[in-house]
Amino acid sequence: MLPRILLIPFLSLLAFGQSPKTPVPSPRLKIALDAGHGGDDTGAKGSKGLLEKDAALSIVQELSVSLDEAGFDVVLVRSDDTLIPLWDRAKIANEAGADLFLSIHLNAARARAAKGSEVYFLSLDRGDEDAASVAALENAGADVKPGADSVVAGILEDMAQKAYLQDSERLAVAMQLQLNRLGGIKERGVKQAPFVVLRGAAMPAVLVESAFISNGKEEAKLKDKAFLKKLAVALTQGVRRYFAGAAGTARRKAIVTSR
Repeated sequence: MLPRILLIPFLSLLAFGQSPKTPVPSPRLKIALDAGHGGDDTGAKGSKGLLEKDAALSIVQELSVSLDEAGFDVVLVRSDDTLIPLWDRAKIANEAGADLFLSIHLNAARARAAKGSEVYFLSLDRGDEDAASVAALENAGADVKPGADSVVAGILEDMAQKAYLQDSERLAVAMQLQLNRLGGIKERGVKQAPFVVLRGAAMPAVLVESAFISNGKEEAKLKDKAFLKKLAVALTQGVRRYFAGAAGTARRKAIVTSR
């Protein structure tokens, strides 16, 4: 038996060796949230006067809280009523090293009964007629990229997003499933369209038409904080569902580009 004078230090060393090591926290995944339109670009307008730019920002603010509570870091492309050129929005996400890019919008249709949510990922061609019409509305004012190198830059941006098209489709499917449940819609598949805001995103990227602002009932819901929270939770669940099936997806690195 060890002498008492040696026993205490020995037991102390033994306890130290058996104590669990402090775990190194893994970096939180980062989500870039883009509230569509802003500033002079109001987007679509509801029959009761609600503007798409305001509704999109309200959704993003609720979604930011929901994602943070779910353990994600959030990058806001715009946090107030500011107009940011469509070409710069994905660039902001790239430079922040975001793992996903979500562009939040509101839909509009001539048929006032149209309702629910639609999730799009990028199409490198025109897409079907309906999708192309939606994209044309959201792309207004961004038909030509400024700068003498716009053609080359456009090709590079298309290549950047093309590398993530399959992941973007999986993200869109995961989010659409949750939104269908929220809206009580049995089946609504994801769509592809040539949205300018998704081009150049060096990460999986989708555009969410969260509701039909042209539908009076849905416009009223968009003014209801309780509904906005439900919408934010559904979108968050879609993100979590995507990552649950993408365990091997590498984290993105910040991409610094010249302005």
